[in-house]
Amino acid sequence: MLYGCGVLSLHVRRNAGLSFFSKLLKVISHKKYQKNPLGKKLSPLQQSVLNIGAVNAEQTMFYCDSLETGSEKEEIRNNLAAYYDIIDEESALHTLEWLLERGHRVYFDAIKLFSAGISPSITDEILTPDEQLDTPRYMKNIKEMIESLTEKGYISSQADLRNQSVLAWDMGRLVLIARCCFECGYITEEKAWCYMEEAHKKCCAVYGDWKEFAAGYVIGRCMWGGMKQMPGGIMGIAEGLLRDPESPWQKVQLHVFEM
Repeated sequence: MLYGCGVLSLHVRRNAGLSFFSKLLKVISHKKYQKNPLGKKLSPLQQSVLNIGAVNAEQTMFYCDSLETGSEKEEIRNNLAAYYDIIDEESALHTLEWLLERGHRVYFDAIKLFSAGISPSITDEILTPDEQLDTPRYMKNIKEMIESLTEKGYISSQADLRNQSVLAWDMGRLVLIARCCFECGYITEEKAWCYMEEAHKKCCAVYGDWKEFAAGYVIGRCMWGGMKQMPGGIMGIAEGLLRDPESPWQKVQLHVFEM
């Protein structure tokens, strides 16, 4: 069972007192799109690859321009264990493979025609028995978020759900987890980049630009968490990345193919 399949929570269960104050200081002093002062210079392609996880990086206050996150390793290790069941290389690779090959997009692909009001039933044959048990929750979440997604311009109408892909939601988390697993020593730098590059290739095959990517990410987040997970914050981060002149999305396009 994968815990907290959204983003790594900022809540730390050990050393709670010290961690709370260090985290509070970090939040107060946080500036958008933090850069690693000691980071290696990335090629445009490497930065575009890293930008697949830009929403997650902003939410967790990670560096936006390096494989290293800038966060405390103990905090990362605790969160990987608590929310993703990742404690070593084997569990790290299991989660990364799940995100790369299946993720939550399998649920969306099963329910999107029904949720769009086009089909009278879901495509449940693509789901495992365990996945079928979770499907009603995701259907409910999408239903309660359609109005907000339309008002914010992520979809043009309920029927527009049929044209969407939430691959971005899975690949954004893959980049986040690959970075964290590298920081903890569960996977090598080469392995981390390998997974992230595959995520980038998949996204380039589906999305034309960062705006389309952002829509896919937000829709996926809304399907996963619904209103209970307060999607307004994620929407704000995505909108900032699309608009802010200093945003990494403004610096490098999604479609960059040469080092």
